[in-house]
Amino acid sequence: MGMNPKGKIFLLVHGYLESGEIPWMWDMAKALLAHEPEGRASVVLIDWGGGASPPYVQAVANIRLVGAITAHVVHMLYEELRLPNLDNVHIIGHSLGAHLSGYAGYHLQHDFGLKPARITGLDPAAPLFTDTDPIVRLDKTDAHFVDIVHTDANPLMKGGLGINMRLGHVDFFPNGGFDNPGCNKKFQDVVKKKTLFLTMQEFLGCNHIRSQQYFTESIGSQCPFLGITCDSFESFKDTKCTSCEEPGHTCLRMGYHSQEDYQEQVDLGQLQQGDSPGVFYLWTGDSKPFCRLHYRITVRVSGHDESTLHGGEVGILSIQLHDALVKKAGKNERAATEMMKFSQKAMYFEPGYEYKALVAGRNLREPEYATVNWEYPTNILNPLTWRILSAPRIYLEYILIEAMESSDLYLKLCPQHEGAILTGAENVLRSSYCKD
Repeated sequence: MGMNPKGKIFLLVHGYLESGEIPWMWDMAKALLAHEPEGRASVVLIDWGGGASPPYVQAVANIRLVGAITAHVVHMLYEELRLPNLDNVHIIGHSLGAHLSGYAGYHLQHDFGLKPARITGLDPAAPLFTDTDPIVRLDKTDAHFVDIVHTDANPLMKGGLGINMRLGHVDFFPNGGFDNPGCNKKFQDVVKKKTLFLTMQEFLGCNHIRSQQYFTESIGSQCPFLGITCDSFESFKDTKCTSCEEPGHTCLRMGYHSQEDYQEQVDLGQLQQGDSPGVFYLWTGDSKPFCRLHYRITVRVSGHDESTLHGGEVGILSIQLHDALVKKAGKNERAATEMMKFSQKAMYFEPGYEYKALVAGRNLREPEYATVNWEYPTNILNPLTWRILSAPRIYLEYILIEAMESSDLYLKLCPQHEGAILTGAENVLRSSYCKD
């Protein structure tokens, strides 16, 4: 059969309007084969393209049959390869394919007494599955470990295609599970050397297909795609969940390595087998590679006389971290994060107060200093925002940089002489400028 019985067996399942020729399945298959040691892994593509065509309600009905057939295929592999169990079988399904995977897991248990090790649901479809019984949709009883990546959980009336329900042992909601960075492009920005179908899919379903892209990238990435449990996305945005060490919070990598992390926490006694620790949130970037680190940034506005006399300011603070110099190909190079906004909207900074944010930025080896921009929102039609006698400014005492992913990063940076951070100027903060 050409399959190694000692290696992992992956089954990839596409969604509505797709077939086994869809590029994401091949990209993921290549990544899985490249990652597994000594070429022992096998990948099976479940092509149900003939049943994935409109009308949608018929496709929904079809996945019940295809799910049962998939279970028979897995059972055939089990017998032909003389497997002791299905502990090396991992089914990965996108959209309708996620629920199809659930049906496969159900039939494996009820028809053959077998249970797959893992099912990954990539943005499981919402229409006709929201608020249904577990037997109708993918749920955590369908495999020993079920992980879900939600990327398009907006209501259907707002264009969302993915389900906004907890379905698995772990449910990840990157960027809140909707409105992913980079998914607000204009049509002309999406048109590339692709077929019309793929162009329209990326333009209309960008959030929906992000789940595929995140998972594929997570397979071989050195960046962890780390998610943290939080009561709500609002609490996550309000920096109430920023440390994996705090009691009541659990951190797991999203994507390929989530089961490994989950099992490690079970082995350490931090979780019980079968527990659903909560909803995991994380930030991503707007382009490949999508993975970002989570920087905990504390800003202290100076309370010295000049700052107090100037008073508070409303604006947007942006921070860019710069790495230490490294030599590559005989040249000195310095990596940097993107310019990271401390807040998405203008906020008020008052002298003598501290403010905190959790922002996403590229992974740096050894951050050394930062450049800071101050953006003052002015409106020519609003005289209250005009500044005639003095330029908008903010006085910082320091900024503190930490990372959710690593306790090793602790960097305190200060402006020279606690000087003003001016609009339109390049403001450099270094550790050597700090007084203590």
